[in-house]
Amino acid sequence: MVVPFRLENAKSRLAPVLLPDERMQLALAMLQDVLEAVSGVGLVTILSRPGFHELKLGTDVDVVESGLELNDALNSFIERWQGVGWPTDLLIVMADLALLTRDDISGILGTPGDVVLSPGRGGGTNMVLIRNPEFRTCYRGISFTKHLNFAQRLGLQVETYSSYRVGCDIDEPTDLAEVLIHGRGVALQLLKSLGFVLLDDGQRMCARNQNQDPRISEY
Repeated sequence: MVVPFRLENAKSRLAPVLLPDERMQLALAMLQDVLEAVSGVGLVTILSRPGFHELKLGTDVDVVESGLELNDALNSFIERWQGVGWPTDLLIVMADLALLTRDDISGILGTPGDVVLSPGRGGGTNMVLIRNPEFRTCYRGISFTKHLNFAQRLGLQVETYSSYRVGCDIDEPTDLAEVLIHGRGVALQLLKSLGFVLLDDGQRMCARNQNQDPRISEY
């Protein structure tokens, strides 16, 4: 299993509501929640940009650092995996799935097919289960349809595993409400400690307590 992760300039689209250090904290918190969900199902490799320190995680994982962009890094990893005889299925799980559960991991692993895709909101691909070494990732733009079309061109049996929790990758400020409503782990506790609360004012679903928002002094 491989979890791509980038700590440097993490979650830049959350800049309107989180400071750079807070975005890094949230990225690590979501990674910890993902690692909790995938624990016990085999070796986990974090595929990171250079400079990542696995000691921050408090869990045993293998860390592979790469200076390549996401697609090139993943496809290079797949090629190395292929080179050792493809001993087992390869599952790719995005690191920002703060709502992921072990049931979702069991669900995708139990889905038949040469390739199993889990769609994210907006056309992304949040998990990919690869059982055929010819498959390669295409994480650009609307990646779900690209992965689907690529698998079909190869003549592979491609199936879909859909889950609300898997579909909720946390990228935009409005996504934080999903963690406050449905989260169970480290990311939820972090957001609470930073002063985020749910709202029901007809305009916003969540907001930050101004008394706990250090960005207020910037305006």
